[in-house]
Amino acid sequence: MSKLLNRFLVAGILIVLLGVILWFGGWAQCVIFTLGAMISVYELGNAFDKKDRRPFWAGAYLFATGYFTLYKLFGLEAVFLLFMAAAVITLMDRILTGIRQQEDTFSSFVALVYPLSFFLCIAMVAEYAGDYNKSRIALLSIFAMPLLGDTLAYTFGRLFGKKKLCPSISPNKTVAGGIGGVFGGGLAGVLVYFMQRVFPADVPLLLLIVLGLVCGVLGQFGDLFASTIKRWTGIKDYSRLFGEHGGVLDRLDSVLFCAPIVYAVFKIMGV
Repeated sequence: MSKLLNRFLVAGILIVLLGVILWFGGWAQCVIFTLGAMISVYELGNAFDKKDRRPFWAGAYLFATGYFTLYKLFGLEAVFLLFMAAAVITLMDRILTGIRQQEDTFSSFVALVYPLSFFLCIAMVAEYAGDYNKSRIALLSIFAMPLLGDTLAYTFGRLFGKKKLCPSISPNKTVAGGIGGVFGGGLAGVLVYFMQRVFPADVPLLLLIVLGLVCGVLGQFGDLFASTIKRWTGIKDYSRLFGEHGGVLDRLDSVLFCAPIVYAVFKIMGV
């Protein structure tokens, strides 16, 4: 019973955080996503420790600390310069300290690609074209589509799952669960459409359904990729920040993979 209550408590906290992001936006979302990125770097660092790697994480922390603020204030060019600064100090560490092997230096760049470049995509969506309502609908899509996909994937897997989907990576995932995940993403597209009564943005229903189906697929790839790292490092969860729900990367693995496609669709379609 306590485990069930803990799940509801954590889910409630996450829903409140998302509500704060959607409703207040601005600097509130900047602070929350910046903290999320910093914690993600910390969690990834702990995972790499299990493989006796010694990456130089200062560059990743520098980027995680400043990416959203710089994007909000100065745009993408400033974020690119921050990325280059992070890359340069990471390369300089290899020469100046001599305490890391070449493999450690290469590993230092992992966090800049995953998860930080995906967090940048979330920032680009959150500040989308200076249009508050469209940014809320796009941001809600990033979260609702893969997360509802995760929920229905779990439900379909428990009810109908027999054939394994990727047993070498995640033994509990099934083909039925994968189908449920895609269906859940499409269903979330319908829910996001009706949320336009709160945030009027005139995004077509068909576009949101198709985007939801795509996110239902991509979200599962994000989940599986995060699982490959956990399997490689021999950990169950990236952290215990949310108790049985794991850490930030455990909660956002599917969300992160959907951020680039949501931004691309909104940008290309001009919605």
